[in-house]
Amino acid sequence: MKRFFLIFLFLTSLFSDGIHWIKDYKKAFEIAKKEHKLLMVDISVHHCPPCWYMANIVYKYKPVIDYVNRNFVPIFIYADTDKVPIEFSIYFTGEAPNVLLITPDDKLYYRIFGSRPAKVFLQILKQYNEKYQKGI
Repeated sequence: MKRFFLIFLFLTSLFSDGIHWIKDYKKAFEIAKKEHKLLMVDISVHHCPPCWYMANIVYKYKPVIDYVNRNFVPIFIYADTDKVPIEFSIYFTGEAPNVLLITPDDKLYYRIFGSRPAKVFLQILKQYNEKYQKGI
């Protein structure tokens, strides 16, 4: 019975929905314009403990997953292995993780340096998304 339960947990984790990261940044801008959403661009690097924490703890927290998928157009980039598009590299200072909230017309709206506990990160996202939606 214990083995069955462990297999069930493993399979459940394989098929659970996570954040729907967009790979094509041009398509991400199109979606953001069409749906009037901010882009949430996480620029991380490998072998970075705070980046690992964001990717494996914060971005696995169900309320964060649900809120990001509903309210943002999310993009994830590894700066040390992926080509950072010029649209984002102008805002990237080399610190990681670096979460950029960018308007559909490619303006930096807000920047979050470093990692945060999931609940704190969610509060920050809500605060700035609500301001953006109100035109502030």
